[in-house]
Amino acid sequence: MKRSTSPGVVLSPRLVNELSQQGGMPERMERLAALKPGAAEISSGFAAIALEPSCEGLPQAAHGMQRLGVGASGVAYAVRLAENFWREGKDCGRDFVFKAMLCTDPGHPMSRRFFDTLPEGANSLADAIEQEKAKIYKEFQVAASLGETAQVMRVYGLVQIDALFGILLEKIEGPAVHQVIDRSRLALDHGFIKPLDYLALGRQMVADVLIGASRFADEGLVHQDISHNNVIYDEHQKMFRLIDMGLGREEGEPSQLGTAGYFEMRPSASHHKRDVYSVAQLLVHFLKTPARAMGLIGLSNASSVETFPFMDALKTLPAQSKEGIVQFFNRMVTRRLDERPSAEELLRDPFFSELPPRDEVHAIYQRSKHPA
Repeated sequence: MKRSTSPGVVLSPRLVNELSQQGGMPERMERLAALKPGAAEISSGFAAIALEPSCEGLPQAAHGMQRLGVGASGVAYAVRLAENFWREGKDCGRDFVFKAMLCTDPGHPMSRRFFDTLPEGANSLADAIEQEKAKIYKEFQVAASLGETAQVMRVYGLVQIDALFGILLEKIEGPAVHQVIDRSRLALDHGFIKPLDYLALGRQMVADVLIGASRFADEGLVHQDISHNNVIYDEHQKMFRLIDMGLGREEGEPSQLGTAGYFEMRPSASHHKRDVYSVAQLLVHFLKTPARAMGLIGLSNASSVETFPFMDALKTLPAQSKEGIVQFFNRMVTRRLDERPSAEELLRDPFFSELPPRDEVHAIYQRSKHPA
């Protein structure tokens, strides 16, 4: 299937917002909004696509959709299309992740909450469908704004499979960070990797996620749900990558609460520095003792080598390494947002001076995944 969506000129959400603040007629605002990434796809609507046929003759939605997980905004499936998907002249292949976010079939299990909460009124169904589609458009536009950023899952199109509407996404081969933590802790406890090896994995994870977060900031966007569930280790690219832009917003829009243990309660408006706070909590989750509960907001205050909840196996790290970890963490949770460094600034922190080459980190990952 071929999908031509290029509008010619595309402006970042940040630039559109800055130009809009200069004032002007509503028509000018609409023209500016139409230049945001993804606006052309939204104008074209959802493309109907088919899955690879089943030799058993099952309906396509019952075949070839491997459920991967459920999030606040939808259900993710691994899918294989009946034909290659093309976008802007590029062959994107047939294997994707389909994030189903709306189902208009009352008999489908996914649609129960949608139909059970419909308000009364002659146009209630049509209005509710349009409202749900608007949410899909919002997430798609956030993802589309990141373009070809390596550290962020790519988005390919707005699609419909039977009665399911959603977003076609890149299929990444690899585990989520919570699985990486479980495997690596086990490998560390059994001596298959060393404490400095484990720390190298953590450094690489934080570096990759900060690069992704900095790209959000470049575009005037905030992810708002960086957590161990929404970062995947791409085994082919040897890279940690951000996924799930369901809570993504433009800076200044009302903030959304993401995964417990990762979000900051302030400010009330979405802000890039909230993503930085979430990355700090990601580092804590990677290094902490499993016995340490993180509550809703994680570790929100500055720490010290003595009070940081290192897991037992990491307490043997060199004193200089532990001091560097704590100093880096404290920068990311600085209470005043104007004093807290951005993701881009943090990437220049001495914490990363001991980051090994990517191939060496991947070799550590492989040893933790398949202990010798």
